[in-house]
Amino acid sequence: MKTIIENLQHSTTLRYLFIFILSTYILGAHATTEYKTIEWQSPAPTFLEMGLNPEKIAAIASGGQFVIVAKPRDFTLWNARKKQLQEFKNKSVIYTATVIHAPADEIREMVWDMESQGKYLPLFNDTTNLSTKGNIRIASYEQIIKVPILKLASDFIVQMNKYDNGDIGMVLIDEGDVEAIFQYWEFFPLDEHRTLTVLAGFQDTDSASFMYKTILDAEPSFGRAFPVLMLYERLVQFRDEAARRHPDIAPKKDETIYDLMTVNTYVSKIEGLDVQELKKLSQLGGVQFYHKPKMLAFEGDVHEILQVSALVYVPLPQKDIQPLLNDFSSLPKYNDLTEEWLDPSMTEEEWGHLKIGVNIGPIHVPVHIYVITEEINDDLMHFHSAPRSYVHPVLGHVEYMQMDDPEDVGTVVEVTIGGVVGPDASFVFKLVRYVPFHNTLIASIYAMLTADSAGDWVTGQVARDNALEQTEQSLSTL
Repeated sequence: MKTIIENLQHSTTLRYLFIFILSTYILGAHATTEYKTIEWQSPAPTFLEMGLNPEKIAAIASGGQFVIVAKPRDFTLWNARKKQLQEFKNKSVIYTATVIHAPADEIREMVWDMESQGKYLPLFNDTTNLSTKGNIRIASYEQIIKVPILKLASDFIVQMNKYDNGDIGMVLIDEGDVEAIFQYWEFFPLDEHRTLTVLAGFQDTDSASFMYKTILDAEPSFGRAFPVLMLYERLVQFRDEAARRHPDIAPKKDETIYDLMTVNTYVSKIEGLDVQELKKLSQLGGVQFYHKPKMLAFEGDVHEILQVSALVYVPLPQKDIQPLLNDFSSLPKYNDLTEEWLDPSMTEEEWGHLKIGVNIGPIHVPVHIYVITEEINDDLMHFHSAPRSYVHPVLGHVEYMQMDDPEDVGTVVEVTIGGVVGPDASFVFKLVRYVPFHNTLIASIYAMLTADSAGDWVTGQVARDNALEQTEQSLSTL
């Protein structure tokens, strides 16, 4: 009996020793590896270099978040797998900006201290500051992305640079699920307790690993929106963490319960809005606004609605483009997700039938939304969903803003949408609730695709209509 007990004790001791050694190895794997620092610089113009006004941008963001998906360009960036600089062709850098209620130096330290970020960034785990030499820090983190029946966990080794002007840059130097990532932070104090925080970034999703690529390729539009939402979510979490640290200066949560008539957020009604600034922004690339969430009372329940606005500048008078964009029948012609629109004259109901198609992996998923349009006037068109829609409630509007300059006949078009997955959605579509950014994903994708394509389509359509009219007039004179 004594021998058996001793053997068990030895076995337990060996087991604990093995676990200790294995844990030490795992925890020290990154610590024992010395990663060489690299020479690099931001491959895109900074927010400041683009000549944007922090005060005006802070006003436009209006408590939410502002995004520019810059027009594609060529640039050079470090390739973490090949360990050399590489030319990237025709790629878009994303700029996100929001006002954080905290001093600039404190936000700067939050960004610099990668190790603390795992406590408040839901997609990050095992964040570690590996080494620091002056204004260069090597850090690591594990990024975890969960989608139905699939979990992707990836380690990243990054180099962070703190610059003399207070900006902070980050570049991927090892591991990771893609070959190249960079982020660049800028901090603009608005007053003692408010800082316009700008995060620019790019990740080369074309080089993504098989599993990561599987997620991105499940629906091409998701692959376009994912890099935007990654940066958006990162800024949201920094803003929320600052609010937890400074509840005395954090903006108060909006406790108002809205109805369909009051819940919409209009870019045109932002206090101190400069429409010419909107045009300037739209000429840099695709512009989006992620508004503050609002609580909507609807059909006996209360829903949190986060609306997303996408803007495009069209160099044509409002009277020429409004008839084309106020009619949902044009959506299938320029929005890749829209398959068909049946107007109320076809459905013989008060609602029209918007048929959308998305792909979840190899499965094509139809999405049916029954749309009621109302309040169509010279400046805007409202819409909301009818019962049985897959996204319900869904609500939004199309808005038109004319230029302040009398010599500029162009129009800024705003498409705003927000909603939640409804109870009548198909089982497969309800899986959207379990993907990252599910509360903004649908609105972000649909608004972005609509605004990105509407400008070119409507400009071309007006030109074709004008050419046809001229031809008909010429024929009538013969």
